[in-house]
Amino acid sequence: MIGQRLKEIRKNKGVTQDELAELLGVQKSTINSYESDKIDPVDKSKVMIAKRFNISLDYLLGVIDIPVPYFNDKMIILPDNIKDHQMNFINEYIAFTTKQSDY
Repeated sequence: MIGQRLKEIRKNKGVTQDELAELLGVQKSTINSYESDKIDPVDKSKVMIAKRFNISLDYLLGVIDIPVPYFNDKMIILPDNIKDHQMNFINEYIAFTTKQSDY
């Protein structure tokens, strides 16, 4: 799973295998092995990949299928099939909780 996601992300960001290899301090052949799922990157490399491409480790590892950013403390992941009235309720709640108090 990591290999498929890594290759897709790398290509979408316009990064070559050589460039990624340099960033991670490995050979280009190692990147090729990652992308063909022959070997998994070490944890430190996974974190570097996630930071470089601004994707969550959960997405890189295949835990989730939504490519969310590496870190965003103001993020809510909603289901794809959310209804308009549910979205309106969520927006009203967010507006309510973020409203500045007059006190």
